[in-house]
Amino acid sequence: MIEADVGQEGVSMYIGIDSDSYGHTSRPGNGGIRLLNYNTPECAIADAVRLAKGMTRKHDMFRTGFSGAKVVVNSDHKDLSVIQRKELMNDLAAALHAFEGGMYTGCDLNTSDRDMDYLVEATDEKYVLAGRNSHVDTNVATASSVIGSILGTVKAMRGDCDLSELTFTVQGCGKVGSSVARQLVRLGAKRVQTCDLFPQSAKIDGCIPITDWANTSCDFLVPCANSLAITEDVAKNFPADIKYCVGATNSPFANENARKIFDDRGVMHIPESISSAGAILADSVEVSCARLR
Repeated sequence: MIEADVGQEGVSMYIGIDSDSYGHTSRPGNGGIRLLNYNTPECAIADAVRLAKGMTRKHDMFRTGFSGAKVVVNSDHKDLSVIQRKELMNDLAAALHAFEGGMYTGCDLNTSDRDMDYLVEATDEKYVLAGRNSHVDTNVATASSVIGSILGTVKAMRGDCDLSELTFTVQGCGKVGSSVARQLVRLGAKRVQTCDLFPQSAKIDGCIPITDWANTSCDFLVPCANSLAITEDVAKNFPADIKYCVGATNSPFANENARKIFDDRGVMHIPESISSAGAILADSVEVSCARLR
């Protein structure tokens, strides 16, 4: 874990890489930029390390050639809009150049295409894998891998891909979750319930906004929000009719015991190393194409 220099007061940046990638390009680190108001710097550091290890599992699953990595930006400001994004991306660009090709990054929680454009400019189009200047939307790619995992699960367990008798709760309706919700509606799901910290984001055509995802009945829980949201209490008290947990969230369970509670209840969980792999697959194609130019 490396702390990068940031020029803005109240903002710190940590880069977690699950290997010694400094100056090594044979298996560079790859993972997105996450921006949050953490309770403490220690929480941000722990998140960078945990998420980088999780990204390694994802990259190993699909043999992309990357190791796991994550950029975690901790803001003392709860209002993230006060952050000077271009200056932040300039600071990150300096860190990426120092890795000399040992680290590539892109979007994650609370970072946007505009941020990626700043970063592309600051890095001279190096070290950024976010589908910029292409027809690829990495958020849609991730959402599509979630949908594919849902359809595969339904077919394996029910014999077909018919969603018309199934209720889904999409927890988190940002760039990925909103795309998942729309695709579920398009595929004919019986009921698609949406929940987000920002209620306006949960208002998606064809969906039913809810306020308490952890206490609302569904067949499929589709976590697409921040990590560690499924605590032991949530897993223990979730309505009895839940059958599946398939989503985009990295590390959706707060701990192993929370995961075990779902397992013991017979809830099938597809690991996010499979279900949210769309973006890393797009990244591996993007970097391969760049090397062929």
